[in-house]
Order: sequence, then C-alpha cells, then structure tokens
Amino acid sequence: MKPTTREEKHAQCVKEIKATLLVTLICMLWHVITGFALNGSGAYFLGMPAWFSVSVFGNIIIALVGVWWLMKKVFVDFDYDEEVEEGK
Repeated sequence: MKPTTREEKHAQCVKEIKATLLVTLICMLWHVITGFALNGSGAYFLGMPAWFSVSVFGNIIIALVGVWWLMKKVFVDFDYDEEVEEGK
C-alpha cells in the first residue's frame, strides 16, 4: 500500500460510496422497471410469472456483476487509521 494523506483517503471513500450507490440504483431500477413492464403479460418462466423471474434472477446477475466491478475497479485497500505527515 502506498502512503496516502487523509484527504486522499477521504476522496477514495467518497468515490467508493458513490460507486456503490450507483450499483444499488441500477439494481433497483432493473427490479422495478422489469416488474412493471412484464406484469400484465401473463407469461410464465420457471413456473413463476415472468415479471418475477426476470426481475429477481436478472437482479441477482446485475448485483454480482456490480460487486465484481466494484471490487476490481473501484475499491482500494488502505489503512484508514494510519496517516502520512503532509510536510514530508
């Protein structure tokens, strides 16, 4: 881990929070939009109404891809307690 200042650590935390909220918003939108869009279709998938199957199983896939993206591209491992003196 490279030494970082408190401001850099705070900026990274804010970046992680925003990215996590984005993934959560995408999951929520998928769940609601597919639920309402397929509600009146009368179609069935895996013995359940299509709106439920597509909404829930699609949401699981989106969440897994979102968590993978967060872990690989957004989250950074650093020790929040340890600080570097800014004068050095």
